[in-house]
Amino acid sequence: MTAAWKKGLGTVASIGVIGALLAGCGTNSTTDNATNGGNASTSTGKPVEGGSITLDAIQAVPDLDPAIAFDTTSAEVDYAVYEQLVTYDKGSYNIVGDLAKSWDVSQDGKTYTFHLQPGVKFSNGDPLTSKDFVFELERLLDKNMQPKPSPGSQFFLNITGAQAYYDGQAKTISGVSTPDDQTLVIHLDKPEQFFLKILAMPFLSAVDPKFVNQVGNAAMDTTKAMGTGPFMLKSNSQSKVVLVKNPHYWKKDSSGNQLPYLDQVTINISNNSQLSAMHWEQGQTAFMSPWLEGGDGIPSSQYPTIMNNPKYKNLVMKQDMNAVFFYGLNTKPTIDGKPNPLSNVDVRRAIEYGFDDSQIVKLNNGAVKSSNQPLPDSLPGYVQKLDPSATYTTDVAKAKQLLAKAGYSKGLTIDLWNENTDAAKKEDQAFQAMMKNIGVTVNLHEVTWKDFLTKSMSGDAQAFGTGWNQDFPDASDFLNTLFNSSQIPQNNMTNYSNPQVDQWLNQAQYSTDTEQRNELYGKVINQVMSDAVVVPLYQNVGYYCVQPWVHGFYTSPVMYDPLATIWVDPGH
Repeated sequence: MTAAWKKGLGTVASIGVIGALLAGCGTNSTTDNATNGGNASTSTGKPVEGGSITLDAIQAVPDLDPAIAFDTTSAEVDYAVYEQLVTYDKGSYNIVGDLAKSWDVSQDGKTYTFHLQPGVKFSNGDPLTSKDFVFELERLLDKNMQPKPSPGSQFFLNITGAQAYYDGQAKTISGVSTPDDQTLVIHLDKPEQFFLKILAMPFLSAVDPKFVNQVGNAAMDTTKAMGTGPFMLKSNSQSKVVLVKNPHYWKKDSSGNQLPYLDQVTINISNNSQLSAMHWEQGQTAFMSPWLEGGDGIPSSQYPTIMNNPKYKNLVMKQDMNAVFFYGLNTKPTIDGKPNPLSNVDVRRAIEYGFDDSQIVKLNNGAVKSSNQPLPDSLPGYVQKLDPSATYTTDVAKAKQLLAKAGYSKGLTIDLWNENTDAAKKEDQAFQAMMKNIGVTVNLHEVTWKDFLTKSMSGDAQAFGTGWNQDFPDASDFLNTLFNSSQIPQNNMTNYSNPQVDQWLNQAQYSTDTEQRNELYGKVINQVMSDAVVVPLYQNVGYYCVQPWVHGFYTSPVMYDPLATIWVDPGH
């Protein structure tokens, strides 16, 4: 599989952008025993308190500080240690209260009043107050915060006074107030339908100001952590993360049992995915997931072993992931001082007609879903039936006709940039062969992830293979980010600029009318595909391998592994 922005396994490249190396493509098709996502859950029964589990992860935690964390490995740990005002209900997109017991929204959609859960304490025993969220928001919006600023500041600039605070023009955030220790009021400049989804991200977690000031930002991001979540951080190193039960945790299950059930979670760090699969097959680890292993969750070397073995395949759950992968086609008139043939829409459309997505799905052995647009089919705004002008089938003759119309009857040459993984190379070589059939020569430039980011984010990659993984489940996070001309070139790396598309995107961004938003995003998708800005490759699918002695595990299209609700059979 190719790389993806955000929520991945890389390091922060810039404000709001994160590299994600989603490696580990499958080598066999999904079996009928893989449970469909959303409702997937392990067996239930009366929970057993105590015990511990061991897990493997392919990467150490880059950032413990929730204000800084913007990758899957960090989020897996941060969601166990910290909590937010709201979260997602089990296996769904429904927002429910977390540290906020309830909230009110003004009629104009611009004022949110949150009422906190009573009696919540941090793991050191300090009481939670509404002022703790103001403290964290000020950290998020401190562009000079050391040792590094928050990559999440962009999500909160719609809060009244946030931009002035971020720019250093105000000492407080005027749109935030705390009438009392249990009430937090947030005013927005414009109504934002997805604001609660932003609050469910790790950034605005509850943190203890006294603790942060005591240990300092650097330590909080690397070795120290203290939140209100179900677990506390015992230790964090490049080789191991150890989490232990938070004795002050406030939440109980539906039967009144104290959460979490486990006493300890140990995550061993190893970049040997084959060894991780072997540990699971031998029963040494509790589960494998995309958040721990990257990609589809099952290391590619062991995919056939697991999916074709009756002993293992019944232990696999499947969950569609909100991630799309594509080849981007740069629309700039010139690149590196030379005319860019991809600036001609007929050339881009010819590439669409010359592409056969079924070959890419086969390369991934059916472990991914075919895609025809830059939005996952699980999100509102997805177009069930694209306009004829936005629909492409494999048609070599038509592709050649379009190239001739554009003045390239004798063919042309383009440069394709991608990461230098084996999986990406296979996909690129397949694409290269497809393009040769229509008279397009593709020069491959497969480089390190860091070098790829440098090239593509400069806006000078003529064509590139990448993807987008959600920050929060909303069409705006995909479409506005990838295709609004205001995002050129850092996120909109195709340099696509269409005033009509910008108008639709800007209107949908702050519309509170769901039907109108979906209609506008549908127009954007049809226009983008008609303009042939991206060649959709596939949607990612996550596979979770869970031991039979692990209970209370469920998959989610949004959230990470549910460590708080997991319990294990006695003896494990």
